[in-house]
Amino acid sequence: MIRLRLVTLVALTVVAGALSAEATGATPILIFAVLAGLGSVYVVQTRNPRLNLIRLILALSLFWPSFAMTRRVVTSSASGGLRPDTSVLTGVTTTPSVARSTGGTVFELSAVTADGVAIDRPVTIQVQLPDRRTGPTFGQQVRVLGKMGTTSPALNPGEDRPGPPPAGLFLARDIQTLPSYSLASWWGRLTGRTRDLVELRARPLLSYKAFGFLEELLLHRRLFGTADRHLFSITGTSHLLAISGLHLSLVFAVMSILLGLVFSKSSIGKTIAPLVATLVYLAFIDFPLSADRAFVMLCVLTVTHFSGGHSSRLASLSWAALILTAVDPASVFDIGLQLSFASVAGLSFIGEPLSHLVRVNGRLARGFFSSLCSTTGASLPAAALAVSTFHILAPVALLANVVAIPAVSLLLIGLLAWSFLLVAIPPLASLLAPILNGTSSILFGCLELLGRLPGSHRNVPAPSLFLLLSLGILFGVIILSVDNRPRLRKRRHAGSPIVVTAILVALAWAFGAVPFDMRVTFPVVDQGSVVLVRSKDIGTWLCLFDTNGKAADRAAHALAALGVNTLDVVVIAGSPVDIPDQLDALFGLLAPSHVYLPSQYARVPIPGLDSRFQSTIASLDAGNMVAVETATATIQAGNADRAGPSLVLLTSTLHGTASPGGPLPADSPGFAYDTSAGTVQVLTTDSASTFSLRQTGCISVFTRGSHSWVAPDPRR
Repeated sequence: MIRLRLVTLVALTVVAGALSAEATGATPILIFAVLAGLGSVYVVQTRNPRLNLIRLILALSLFWPSFAMTRRVVTSSASGGLRPDTSVLTGVTTTPSVARSTGGTVFELSAVTADGVAIDRPVTIQVQLPDRRTGPTFGQQVRVLGKMGTTSPALNPGEDRPGPPPAGLFLARDIQTLPSYSLASWWGRLTGRTRDLVELRARPLLSYKAFGFLEELLLHRRLFGTADRHLFSITGTSHLLAISGLHLSLVFAVMSILLGLVFSKSSIGKTIAPLVATLVYLAFIDFPLSADRAFVMLCVLTVTHFSGGHSSRLASLSWAALILTAVDPASVFDIGLQLSFASVAGLSFIGEPLSHLVRVNGRLARGFFSSLCSTTGASLPAAALAVSTFHILAPVALLANVVAIPAVSLLLIGLLAWSFLLVAIPPLASLLAPILNGTSSILFGCLELLGRLPGSHRNVPAPSLFLLLSLGILFGVIILSVDNRPRLRKRRHAGSPIVVTAILVALAWAFGAVPFDMRVTFPVVDQGSVVLVRSKDIGTWLCLFDTNGKAADRAAHALAALGVNTLDVVVIAGSPVDIPDQLDALFGLLAPSHVYLPSQYARVPIPGLDSRFQSTIASLDAGNMVAVETATATIQAGNADRAGPSLVLLTSTLHGTASPGGPLPADSPGFAYDTSAGTVQVLTTDSASTFSLRQTGCISVFTRGSHSWVAPDPRR
């Protein structure tokens, strides 16, 4: 018989109610009906159906209050904007300043006045500085001068995010620090000065990679650029750069070892003191949100283990989920929290059972296979969420994490101890710095080697909702089976989960793919225009006209969300700006084989571009076009005349152009992309349509055989 504690039933319904807050129509009612149906099945198969029916009704009664509470939070977040003409804000900083890899510094401000007028309730807004200057510290009261900015709407595949809308954007030109006497501001100044001191002394001693790990892992500041972060992404180790459960667990473990020498084995201080020390570290990095939630999980797991009550891992996870949802209902939409719970659950209910099955001789081999089982368990459930959100599937992640997790753990502990030495005994720290530099270089070298392996990673479209729900239910069955292992002794159905998974994947593959011979896609960017052409005859072409680095980065992520892995030809024409940033984004995500640039950019090596990619750069002179002609298709792109950059596509089934003010082709089917107005006219054998990309979002024109059709991208 399956047994569930009341806290698990309550946590399941409360989280499900919160996740349903953004659903429309009858979807919340359907979710509630599904929960009630699953609960009925659970009640029927238990030994005490009457008692469990009462528990189930009690749990289900909390679904709608959770739904209403989260809906209220989401609605209030959406309606808490400021006037578009706001020029002066006053408030308290709620996050430390973070320098972005693409330039500028950002922090969040809880604004209390706008243009000198008090706001009814504080409004959280993201402030962006124009350069990488040092911004205010956590808890500091500031006065910001500037103007309201506009955030990019979610118009491309992969840009939609569930949950409350992001905080408004304020573009600052000047910041004035105001007198602040609160405990938070005092602590923020103290920790800010300490981090600045560590940075100042560490910069001449550490290499770029070691200094980057110091900033990312210990000081909660971003240093690594796009290419470096992409290396962690394609190897499935990007979670190591986010201060969350792994880092806090390591700090807690170190503090437990050190403080365990002070307290007796049965003393409550041996449990509480490491938690207090971890809280001090959390305060030192100014309470990042992901670390705050991980600390709550750590407290729940530690206290329940110490008390002996509700000591099962499922009950502990249920308590953590329930507490976090009650404190911040919108936290259920945070992908970081979802990945943390999925990883911990996978480690507990997949990794540990797998490690118990390992029967090998030798301490080294047993340790390696145990680590591999733990990594596999933590990675499998998290991979489904990561693919649906980040659109990267990295099979090499299992091996990469086996290498990277111990290395990063040692680095974090080493950097923590080294930072204390750097402040207290600088000469000794300078002698130990080469060890950190060498370890960092070896770790980067291993990740680069794994990232270059064939099939190490792929960009994949988001899986269907049906597949995600099916895998979620399957994972739930595995959790219940492992948690009730003493009650379930029969093994004759052990292969059923594998068969079910294979059937679900086959169904999703059969019905989720959109077959086509040619597909022309028009992503939406803030500056310039982008056209993607995929054809069996001419390959994959990407044309960027008058774009900048931000536009190229946005387009590259949209293409990655569509499952594009390589580009045969990239044409950057018109009057592009920030060429190095554009190439950084394209080579980081899409690996182009040939890149054509205006001649003034292609004559010298591109600064900051890896030497491996320099050979792919070719010159595109003014008035010339890059062209490929096959038996059934012809494509041309470049600067044909003074009117501006253009693209011409001619096939047996589709004629199309992209240019400023280009007319619709007379032949049908066909399309014309007016790059100056951002409109696409499509003429098929059945109808004629005009799309404004700023309103409809990314669209695609498909052809298969003699049939042609146009639709908003199916992955939006």
